[in-house]
Amino acid sequence: MLWLGLAALVAFFAVPPVVALVESTVLRPGPRHVGFWALARVVAGTCHVPWGRRGSPVVRFSLPQGEGRARALRMPGARDWVVEVRAYQAHSFGFAARIAFPRRPPARWRAPGLTVVELFPSETEHLQQASLESTDESLLRWLLRHPETRKHLDALHAETGAEQVEVVFAGEVILLRGHAPVGWKAGEAMEHIGPALVEMLRALSADLGELALALRNVGDPALGAAACPGCGGMTGVDPWACTGCGRHMHRGCREMLDGCANPRCGMAADALPVARTAG
Repeated sequence: MLWLGLAALVAFFAVPPVVALVESTVLRPGPRHVGFWALARVVAGTCHVPWGRRGSPVVRFSLPQGEGRARALRMPGARDWVVEVRAYQAHSFGFAARIAFPRRPPARWRAPGLTVVELFPSETEHLQQASLESTDESLLRWLLRHPETRKHLDALHAETGAEQVEVVFAGEVILLRGHAPVGWKAGEAMEHIGPALVEMLRALSADLGELALALRNVGDPALGAAACPGCGGMTGVDPWACTGCGRHMHRGCREMLDGCANPRCGMAADALPVARTAG
């Protein structure tokens, strides 16, 4: 009886950590998840697997005005997987903004000049159930006056099946995040949420490529060499220099992007495995 009691006691303390270890191994966003490869096929892209099966594979695909990448991640302290897709644009569109579905409090990171934008049902640019912030309200409104773009943005939350959707515009980078329901695996989230996010990303890439061309034609200072690649403002306030490529941007904009705005830099949040090992 004593041995039986000791065995039960050991099992009581040992089983939960073992189960947690097995679950963390199964849920790890490694290449064993076919959802990454399924998304790569759907978007006509390629899947890049990091060394050592650590971290998320990165799906790489082409865009009208740059390069697209998709990955899965977990936010600090969160239980849900987040599908994140980014567009690295060929040219800056000169402002930063954030659209969140459903409505959310202002972002913790503060790109200089980022303020809340209020839109009302009587306005052409109105988005239902969304909160908005921007460093340049007029440029954000310009984007939202595109009927098809606004229509797709309004439907994006429902189309993805995500709990939350966040769209971030950051000078040279467009970032979309979809929070999967709790319990979904990383590959499952990539396969089901990823395609709608990529489709939206393609439309935004084309629209903001058009805006970037218009700004270049008028010689907008937000496109100058001293401008922050994350918002188009001057980098004299709250500066940050990338240790990977030396590029300068605002510290708040770096936090907004969770890394460097340069897709070829190993300090980019979704740097490709080759870029990471090369640094």
